[in-house]
Amino acid sequence: MDRVVVVISGPRRRRTPPWFGPEARRALVAGLAVAALALAAGWPYWRGHPAAAAVTLAACAAIAAEGVLLATGGRTRRTGLSFVAASAAWALNWFASWDAGVGPMISPYAQAEFYLALGVGVLLYPTGRLEYRADRIWTAAACVVLVACPTALWLTSEPEWAAFRGDSVWWPAPFPDLGLFRIVLRVSSGLYLLLALSFAAVLLLRLPRLGRLGRVLTLPVTIALAFVGVSAALTQKPVMEASVPLDALLDVYAVQGAVAGLVPLTLLASGLRVRLGELAVAGRMLRLTAPVTVERVRDALRDVLHDPSLDLWFWAPAEELYVDTGGRPADLAADAGPGRWRRTVLTPSGDPLAVVELGGALRDHGSLVEAALAAGGRALENARLQATVHANLEQVRSAYERLVRAEAVERERLARDLHDGAQQRLLALGAMLGTLEAVTADGTVREHARTCRSELMEALAELRALAREVRPALLVQGGLAPALEVVAERIGTRVRLEVAPERYSSEIESTLYAVLCEAMSYAVEHARAATVTVRVRPEGARLVAEVSDDGGSPGDPAADLAGLSGRIRALRGQVTVDGDPARGTTVRMVLPCG
Repeated sequence: MDRVVVVISGPRRRRTPPWFGPEARRALVAGLAVAALALAAGWPYWRGHPAAAAVTLAACAAIAAEGVLLATGGRTRRTGLSFVAASAAWALNWFASWDAGVGPMISPYAQAEFYLALGVGVLLYPTGRLEYRADRIWTAAACVVLVACPTALWLTSEPEWAAFRGDSVWWPAPFPDLGLFRIVLRVSSGLYLLLALSFAAVLLLRLPRLGRLGRVLTLPVTIALAFVGVSAALTQKPVMEASVPLDALLDVYAVQGAVAGLVPLTLLASGLRVRLGELAVAGRMLRLTAPVTVERVRDALRDVLHDPSLDLWFWAPAEELYVDTGGRPADLAADAGPGRWRRTVLTPSGDPLAVVELGGALRDHGSLVEAALAAGGRALENARLQATVHANLEQVRSAYERLVRAEAVERERLARDLHDGAQQRLLALGAMLGTLEAVTADGTVREHARTCRSELMEALAELRALAREVRPALLVQGGLAPALEVVAERIGTRVRLEVAPERYSSEIESTLYAVLCEAMSYAVEHARAATVTVRVRPEGARLVAEVSDDGGSPGDPAADLAGLSGRIRALRGQVTVDGDPARGTTVRMVLPCG
């Protein structure tokens, strides 16, 4: 698991602005170097077009600087390197302006490399890999088209057909054919336009697969580069004719370079949005976690990171394990599931504090996650204390639950022993006394045997009643409904039963039977109720039981039924008591039964 350490460090004196660190200096140097290369490569054209020179040099420098900054990040490194390559390729593209040497041959390949590197760089952003099949297919197709078309152009043309008329132009042209060259121009123009439109389609297809934060960051870049690609294809079409003037070709390059400057601008805007988002996340975390509770800290992280599936576990030092927001132990030995991502948060001293599990899409926004965790560091520490208390209470609750379950098992064992052991022995003893009474000739012995047998039958009846109280046979055989019917008949007061026939675990049935009997007895003996209504029904993964009466209790029903509440809560249930002398008392019990 990755680790995030929240450390508060003291201020340090700086001789340079905080934003002008080593990365910014390297980006500035790279931008100036590429701008100088573009200036030298296009000098014959720039002398007559200073405005185009300023725009193009600025675009080259911006793309190079942006690439260097992106290359410093782990996931954006490949995008950054692609942008640096694209800026250098666009600078080399201007060697065509010299109309001499190998410059005209380099220019179409440099232009193709520029668009290829720019397109692949955007497809790699922000994850650093070509995640989807459409991305890989487009990249392969672009490599073929952007290399094959320039090659076909110089293979089938003379240099003057392709706008170059210098005496020293190196242009092999092994198969010059003007008719074939025009066909190649038209085919290349169509392929460029198709490649641009398919690139826009690929970008749009990626958006639904990205997370919310991913769409927010990549949508401006997607729109900008789609516009750049389509604009390049459309502006390229007019110069894809035989014998076009060199100035017209270079004018198109200038327009394309100016439009391409939108890409670094939108990336810069996305970067600023990330930084502003980090500041906003910090402020929202501080607001949403006041006052601090375990649930509020978790919900605040879900809210600011737009991840409703986020889970949070806290380290309980005394127990030496992680617990969830309810204080229950959590086993984090297994890895997170597919599409999930865990971060371990440490205190400034290096001790475990919490583990946060997020959606895998947030891997691409690690700085935003770190900002949220850093801003919530104090709240996480306070929430950890609450989680520790919850863990202690959970241990007590678990012990009580085990006690209730053991009591249910012991009741069942005791009822079975009474039925199979003591009752059978007493029955056998009664049979022996009956035999003695029948065979003896002594009247005194016969009378004593009859008296003993009568006392024995009364003791057996009392023992059977005790066995029914401990664990009624009807409860074991038929469930709550028939067992409660017997209780209702003994009470004497009018009792209405609405009990579902479903069966549940022995501890739930035993506990619910005991507390329902207690609630009915309370209604009759204390509230003097004339009518008692008992309802038991399942609601999803819960079992809901209600006991309502029309009596008026002189005391506090909640205090009088405190023992009942403890037994229900021991099974992780809830009890609410609503009592009023004017309208009676209603006891509602909810138990998990899933």
